[in-house]
Amino acid sequence: MVHVPPAQHRLHRPAGAERGHRRELHEHLPVPLRPRAPDGRALRGARRILLRQEPRARRLRLAAAARRRPARLRAGRDLEVGTLPRRRRRLVPALAVALHGGAATGPVQRHLQEPRRDPGDLPRVLVLGGSVTRLRFAACVALLGLAAASPAGAQTNFTTYVSVGDSLAAGFESGSLVETHQTRSVPALIARQAGVQNFQQPLVSEPGIPAELTLVTLVPATLVAPKSSTTGAPKNLALARPYNNLAVPGATTVDALTRTTDQGGLHDIILRGLGTQVQQASALRPTAITLWIGNNDVLGAALRGRAVDGLTLTPTATFRTVYGQIVSALKGTGAFIVAANLPDVTAIPFVTTIKPYVTNPSTGVPVLVSGQRVPLLGATGPLPSNALVTLAASSLLAQGIGIPSSLGGTGVGLPDEVVLDPTEIAVIKDHVDADNQAIKDICAAAQVPVLDVHAIVNEFATRGRSVGGIQLTNSYLSGGVYSYDGIHPNDVGYAVLANEWIRVINAAGGSLPSVDLGAVLGVTTADTGTARSSAARSAVAFSREAYEDLLALFPTLDGRR
Repeated sequence: MVHVPPAQHRLHRPAGAERGHRRELHEHLPVPLRPRAPDGRALRGARRILLRQEPRARRLRLAAAARRRPARLRAGRDLEVGTLPRRRRRLVPALAVALHGGAATGPVQRHLQEPRRDPGDLPRVLVLGGSVTRLRFAACVALLGLAAASPAGAQTNFTTYVSVGDSLAAGFESGSLVETHQTRSVPALIARQAGVQNFQQPLVSEPGIPAELTLVTLVPATLVAPKSSTTGAPKNLALARPYNNLAVPGATTVDALTRTTDQGGLHDIILRGLGTQVQQASALRPTAITLWIGNNDVLGAALRGRAVDGLTLTPTATFRTVYGQIVSALKGTGAFIVAANLPDVTAIPFVTTIKPYVTNPSTGVPVLVSGQRVPLLGATGPLPSNALVTLAASSLLAQGIGIPSSLGGTGVGLPDEVVLDPTEIAVIKDHVDADNQAIKDICAAAQVPVLDVHAIVNEFATRGRSVGGIQLTNSYLSGGVYSYDGIHPNDVGYAVLANEWIRVINAAGGSLPSVDLGAVLGVTTADTGTARSSAARSAVAFSREAYEDLLALFPTLDGRR
């Protein structure tokens, strides 16, 4: 007789079974009536249950029991319920077929004698009681729990990565869109770090469109001007699908949502009549999107020296509405999205390099009269000490315009277009803050993380940042962050920003490696370090041609209609 320990879980009793009857256990064990196969030492099929004798039971009871085959459960046979010594519990192989072909019943946790052959080819589960249906349900719940507890890395799939934005996202540098720097744009660097295959950009051959700015001369003064009188050409216009980097230099939020052409400009080269930025981004069915748009909704005021709503500044209400529509449309793709806010355009070298007072053109040191600085002249008189003078004024200052006649100048004031007075500065800052608040609100509601570019630009403007032992600041030519146009970053600046984007992406669950800034710093320093150092010690002349190229790329808002 085989001893079975008491079941630890109560078996379901069908109606009619007598409580306490000795046959109660076997009444619930579906057992075939057919004789088993000769070799029944292992758990073979789904249609038999063998309860083996324990070795200690043989020693304690009859010596003949050692030679006896294991008893089989048959209908009508009584089972004596006893207590066996504590044994190690083993995993019960999950039966592939329900016993008797009927519904699975609640199994009993059993002590099983060591089988001669381990059925390792069957799935193994530790049965603790309960129905198979409940076990399956518990397994599903566990899997769902694991999925919910897993990091958001599954959301940061960069298989199809798309960039929507303006010149800062396009890799525009030194007044030009050119392959040399496009391949080092923030989206290109992110794609490289994410291992994106076939990340397509609207590449332009040298010397770029417009021709890239460079240091033309250093003596007697530093001159920044286009490197060529010709321009480059698009290299992959025939791409049969939208580019991954759809960012268009000069684009505003309204442009990203509605514009498809600009009569032969960069919108035509990049969008190619296939739809707006947002439409083409959606058509690619992206898995990840970076959104960096809105800079040109405020940049025009600094570039043109006029802060006028609807002319050089997008009205705040319009910005909020359109930006919300862009985010909503991109969220509709189901892609993982990261956005960036707007920098303070009054903290970039284009408007901070030239001081509002007269300086020695050879040394940059202020000219003092009776121990006092001499203000430059504006359209209505001497400039206040907190006014900003743009790089566009440099070519005029070289002609003596804006310099008092007592110091050898013409005595003619600088035009308003190259000066920002304190009131205009305050208006621009207020617009930037309001637009950034709109970005924060909209992205928070859409659960889109936002990179704080505003704080990064202000960091470079105030205390700088040490990278690889090099202090990076917003100083024109010598600061190591900005390109020759004084507005857009250089390769180092874009690499620093790319790492900031990656930091936000990783905080949202990504695992992208950082860009090696040491390698980027080495190349940039070797190429331009000496020239930039020399230029920083003398007056800078930003050519009129360079300024006009920028004006053409960033027209007034009314000129876009």
